Amino acid sequence: MQSHNSFSINLNQQKSVAKKRLKAIRHNDANALEQVKLFHSQPETLTPESIQLADVQHALARELGLPSWSKLKAHVAELESHKLAINNQANPLDAELNTLHVRCGHDIQRQLKTCGFEGDFLPMIDPLCIGPIPSNEKGFVAIRAQYVVDTLLPAMGRKDSVQEVAQFEQGNIHTLLDQQYERIVFWVEHDAYDQFMLLRGLSLLEETEGKIIEIIEFNQFPGTERFIGFGQLPAEAIRSCWQHRKPVTAKLFSQAKRCWQALQAPTPLQLVNLLEQHELDGLPNIKAVIKRHLQELPHSESGLSFTQHLALQILNEQNEPINVKDWFQKYQQQEPIPTLGDVMFYALLLPLVQAENPLFTVDSLDKNWWEQQVNISENGRACLNGRSIFSQDYWVGGIHNLANSRWTWNHIQLSSLHHLVTG
Repeated sequence: MQSHNSFSINLNQQKSVAKKRLKAIRHNDANALEQVKLFHSQPETLTPESIQLADVQHALARELGLPSWSKLKAHVAELESHKLAINNQANPLDAELNTLHVRCGHDIQRQLKTCGFEGDFLPMIDPLCIGPIPSNEKGFVAIRAQYVVDTLLPAMGRKDSVQEVAQFEQGNIHTLLDQQYERIVFWVEHDAYDQFMLLRGLSLLEETEGKIIEIIEFNQFPGTERFIGFGQLPAEAIRSCWQHRKPVTAKLFSQAKRCWQALQAPTPLQLVNLLEQHELDGLPNIKAVIKRHLQELPHSESGLSFTQHLALQILNEQNEPINVKDWFQKYQQQEPIPTLGDVMFYALLLPLVQAENPLFTVDSLDKNWWEQQVNISENGRACLNGRSIFSQDYWVGGIHNLANSRWTWNHIQLSSLHHLVTG
């Protein structure tokens, strides 16, 4: 029996839920009424006496991520038609052009074949959301490879050389630019991993002529859980995304180039300028991503990045040590724009335990990293409370933060951002 997917909505089930809620409200269930009011577009009009089934259905549709009950019915019917097409092995959707599907991971590689695509798949997996983003194209691949080898591979138990990682990435670039492909389609979500991969990909394709370049971009999808990425979706939902692709126009290329150059800059000022002065309508999710990216700069009262601060805050709320796997899951639930994989999360937090005065403790670094038991230290609590500033040497895109020279702010008002030089 196939396991239930949170993004496969059963209309009959939702009708039943709506009827049960209405019945509960008619029996003066205050919680049921509050649940409906929470998502209804006119909550102030609802009372146990006046509420109708249509009101409950309307709120339920909005709770699932759709504006109305009729839109919910249309969405369910559409996914059913895609499921039928998959079962009937309909012609591949991308068959008319030799297509390359580009994604920042392997999560939908098999799904694409299952749900009706025959094009090649390119996973561009270098996580540009962490570590340096060099401005020098000549040294770009080597610098990124060094970062991956130093920071990520040890946690994964891999011993690839810098040269091997660089060669793999160079091979990806070669595939992206391969003349055989008539169309390139980027599948991206609303987080920094995807968005920065898109900017990088478009920067590499800037001089390309005679190709159709398209983007399939989603920041939410109707369902009963939070949408983080395409990998959560059933095959019919992924197939339905195809009709929402948009062409990369000259205007979009220009906006992407401006963002990419700002990310590579040695100060955050270009990024702030982009947020405050520029229209970036071709990249609807990039402003939120840039703001979140800037929050990885040290906090003015703790020296911690937003990721580190949130992770320590979670540890501080625990009554006993927890393992890294659970720590990551709790972090993921509270992260405003989930971006990091578990290995990236661990890699960003490791410096806090390797410091002279660690901000958290680990029972044994010899264990598999996800099994390690972690606990906040007194120094970690002091940092969280603004009584101690953690000094660290790390990169946020093109910005190199040093213990004695760093860009810092309160992670809320960009006007608080300033360059701090200490003796």
